[in-house]
Parts: sequence; C-alpha cells; structure tokens
Amino acid sequence: MLNLVRRNLNPPTAIAVVALVFAMTGGAFAAKGYVTGQAKTSKQKAKQGPRGPRGKRGARGPQGLRGPKGDTGPQGPKGDTGSPWTAGGVLPSGKSLGGTWLAGIGSEVAPGTGLGGASISFGIPLPSAPAIVIVKKGKEGEEHAAECPGSVAVPLAAPGELCLYTASEAGLELQSAIPTPVGALLSYTGSPGTGEAGTWAVTAP
Repeated sequence: MLNLVRRNLNPPTAIAVVALVFAMTGGAFAAKGYVTGQAKTSKQKAKQGPRGPRGKRGARGPQGLRGPKGDTGPQGPKGDTGSPWTAGGVLPSGKSLGGTWLAGIGSEVAPGTGLGGASISFGIPLPSAPAIVIVKKGKEGEEHAAECPGSVAVPLAAPGELCLYTASEAGLELQSAIPTPVGALLSYTGSPGTGEAGTWAVTAP
C-alpha cells in the first residue's frame, strides 16, 4: 500500500495532501477553541439583581382543631382552717365581733312621745342567742363590768354576752330587746326626733 502511494505521489498530489491535512487540523483547533470558550462562558456566575419589595402579608389561616382534654391533675393538699371561722359555720367559741348601733325616735304617737328602735346584725352567726347588756354613758367599768369589761372606744364582751355601750343619750326608754344568733332588735320610746348611739361587742359562748 505504501509503495502504491509512493509511486503515485507527485508534487501536485503532495501539495493537495498537505492542504487537506492543514485544513482538517485547523478546523479541529477552531472547534476545540469554540467548545472550550463556550464551556468557560457557561461556568460564569450571573450577577444578582437588586432585591424586590416585600410582598403583602397573606390572609390568616383557619383555626386548627381543638386538642384533646388533658388529664385531671392530682388533688392538692387540704388547706388550713380559716380564721376566725369556717365558711358556712358559726363564730367559734371565745371569738368576738363588734360594730356601731343607732336608735332613732320617729314622729309623735302620743303627746310628747314617739316610737323608735335599733337593729344589730352579726356578720357571722353565733351558736346561740347572747344576753343583751346596756352600759350607760360614763358608766364603763362601774355597771356590768363583769359582762362588759370594755368601753365605747374599745367595746368588749364576755362569752355569751352582747354589750351595747352608749356614746350619746337622749333619755330614751328601752321597751324590748330581742337577741338572736344573727343579731338583735331593740325598741324604744322617747321624744320625737331624738336618738341614741354607741358601739357594741358580742362574744360567742
């Protein structure tokens, strides 16, 4: 085969062969350069544009399903007894309550005489109705000192006693006094438009 090429090789043929080889080699180089350049261009990172404005907040989604009920917690320890009493009960023995009272006389029902009264309400019921003792103004420590050892300023009462200390007097005459476990009712007669007032204390038996 090589001998055949050599026999047929002449100057025109040699020139044609060289030209053909050059043309093929140059095209290959050009193609390689094009592909390489294309590959380099595709690897370049694009420049990031400016950040756009923040979009509007979306609508609120629907409420989720209610979760299952949790287990009941353990029962706490029993608390201490309230002071000075237990709710729903009565005033403990030896404990006291106090307040103010006022008796007023209304319009005339007889010549120069009117009817009036006073009511006292205990905030906490007593186990039983107390006895009522009235201490006249200025007689503290002299009258009924055993039952009512206090005064208008500091009303005190012995167990089982309701002591009424008089701060102002108008010559009223006590007609009746009705004690109960929750309070007391008093009725008076006296000059119309007058009245008496004072403080009170009661101690549970």
